[in-house]
Amino acid sequence: MSTTTLPPYRALRQATGLSLRAVARALDMDSGRLSTIERGLIPTAEERERLLAFLTERILNPLPPEQRP
Repeated sequence: MSTTTLPPYRALRQATGLSLRAVARALDMDSGRLSTIERGLIPTAEERERLLAFLTERILNPLPPEQRP
């Protein structure tokens, strides 16, 4: 039996429950560029930092800031 693993950025995004377009909009990034990064293209240092910061924050704090206690 074969198992498939999701690329790390796609797995992180899916853990947040957000669509690719929603993340791209939040980061002011082209959705096509984000898609290629999710498929394995190595992001620039700035893209990597922004993606990881945003996705990690959304995983640790899933509620929008205005709804947090």
